[in-house]
Amino acid sequence: MGTLARSGSLALFTESVMCLLSSPTAHGAMVDLVSLMGQTFPQAAPSLYVTAGGSKTQVYSVLDREQGGAEDARRVLNGRSCSYTAVSVGGRPPLIGRRMDLPITASSKAGVTLSINSGIHDGIFREWVKILTPAVAKLMDHEALLHMAYRDALTGLLNYRALEEMLKVEHDRAARYGTSFSLMMADIDHFKKINDTYGHQIGDVVLKSLAQRLAGCVRKSDRVFRYGGEEFSILLPHTGLAKAGKLAGRIRFEVEQTDFIAGLKITVSIGISEHRDGLTPTGLVEQADRGLYLAKERGRNRVEAMGGLV
Repeated sequence: MGTLARSGSLALFTESVMCLLSSPTAHGAMVDLVSLMGQTFPQAAPSLYVTAGGSKTQVYSVLDREQGGAEDARRVLNGRSCSYTAVSVGGRPPLIGRRMDLPITASSKAGVTLSINSGIHDGIFREWVKILTPAVAKLMDHEALLHMAYRDALTGLLNYRALEEMLKVEHDRAARYGTSFSLMMADIDHFKKINDTYGHQIGDVVLKSLAQRLAGCVRKSDRVFRYGGEEFSILLPHTGLAKAGKLAGRIRFEVEQTDFIAGLKITVSIGISEHRDGLTPTGLVEQADRGLYLAKERGRNRVEAMGGLV
């Protein structure tokens, strides 16, 4: 490699490492990295395969999913399911060619593999991977720590700490753009009786099953949290009180109709609140909690908001 080419490569490698270390999330870093690779070597058609913490593999690719991307994913993942993020680099997506796979990092925590169309750029990509390995490993370790800090160990849902952070983000967005959002607080009725009658192991099964049920009831943009104990919260961006009430009603009905374990049935009481000017994130939680208290007071297995039945 000539002096000029080596200088250009080093600048490129440095820029890619900065992409990884400066992005606040692994998702953003991977999108930026694939975009940089795809713009620099369009014919390489890069794809990154990222698996962390036993979760579904994330694919970041400049290939169109229907014109080579899905085929490449099946080949690399041996048919395992994945979440596919198409990365646009301008113009028509490149075509798939003879692929070469370059492992970037592999550990018990995470695995990252780069797949490219093989060509005259192969040597540069091999050098690139060597440079990227420590930065990617550091990024994935950081992501794993964030996952532990913001996830509930039992249910896998986001936790109270994550709710505090995301409420602030939604509050600031609503103040800036004049949008609205709502918050739902849901509590299992008579949960202590379940623990006392069937034991805490069954209680844990109920909590995990309900967490899955709640996550399956909401939109992709909504966020479900384990607030603590048998209480859950749901953050609903761009959602007013009326729509939040309809969703809460569907959740209440679905929970009531579900056999959670060996025919055991539960019900939930739900309180909801909507953001308005002058209401702090703490105030929003307090209002949803008041609605939840009202639902409990009025007989449980119902939905309430401040101001009346939804």
